[in-house]
Amino acid sequence: MAEIKLAGPGARAAREMILNPAVRVLWRDGNVVQLELGSRAVVVDGLDTTAIRQLTGQSYEGDPIPASAVAALREERFVLDPRAQPAPGVPRLASELAALQVRHGALAEDILTARRRSVVQVDGASRLAPSIAVLLAAAGVGQVAVSAQGDVRLAHTVPGGLAPADEGARFTRASFDAIRRAAPDCDPGPLPPGAAPDLTILTTPGPIDTDVRLGLHTRGGAHLVVQADGDRAVVGPLVVPGSTSCLHCADLHRQDRDPAWPLLAAQLATPLRSAAPSDAILCCFAAALAAWQALAYLGGDCVDTVEGTVELDLPGGRIRRRTLPAHPACGCGAVDRVADAASA
Repeated sequence: MAEIKLAGPGARAAREMILNPAVRVLWRDGNVVQLELGSRAVVVDGLDTTAIRQLTGQSYEGDPIPASAVAALREERFVLDPRAQPAPGVPRLASELAALQVRHGALAEDILTARRRSVVQVDGASRLAPSIAVLLAAAGVGQVAVSAQGDVRLAHTVPGGLAPADEGARFTRASFDAIRRAAPDCDPGPLPPGAAPDLTILTTPGPIDTDVRLGLHTRGGAHLVVQADGDRAVVGPLVVPGSTSCLHCADLHRQDRDPAWPLLAAQLATPLRSAAPSDAILCCFAAALAAWQALAYLGGDCVDTVEGTVELDLPGGRIRRRTLPAHPACGCGAVDRVADAASA
């Protein structure tokens, strides 16, 4: 935990500087406070009541806080200039903006603006698809479309996604309504012909159809696989064609471990005669993790599922990451990229 000591009056900071609204102020002593912002904390020694009132915007009387202390707090985003604070554009996204400020500071507004301009398509008539779509819309993604066939069954319902009252409705229409309930400002309509999303999320159980993945790779469409069954959720890999390992790379690695994998994969791709077994809590976890990875990708942040998967196994609840590097026998181009980067 960092500590800041105020030493004498010295240079003075602007009176308009205020605490980040997300900061919690905890008194440790008469003039020692602990400021907490997310997982970070700093102890400030030497603040009096007048200074705290100044920071929280309650009063501008008395001497302002020394500039040296404000500079240190500002660098860690504990204090902000209210004149430079962005508006979220959509009032319901104020909390999203505040959370982004905790992690990204002055870049928060740009990241939220990028979300508002992003388009995500979620494929598959699974419990996961509407839940992921609703989470992305709630987080500020501007257009989220669910692409699926068939009608809603009770087995498709899960908290945060489709509801039992949706049974019998067209899957895409029920997903449309679920997105609108969570984010009235989000566009849940289908993409125009020829339009490409910024990210496609694939939620169909079993191996991804070869034509689907080849089509995405040919178009250069980034895509993320998310699946959940009775006792395991798997999120990833997130594939950026030509830049990262692909789903065929993952198949080749699996085949290296099990020569019978191509035969097994062909059988696993056969549509199930009944609803896939899935645990409600496991589905919620997978949906949340998938939405998190999608937002990280859209915002240019670190994505744990690039060239890997994140998996949760029940009943122990163990979470692990499995690495899936580019395979030398795959023609996706990722191996050449790695070689070029190594030579450079």
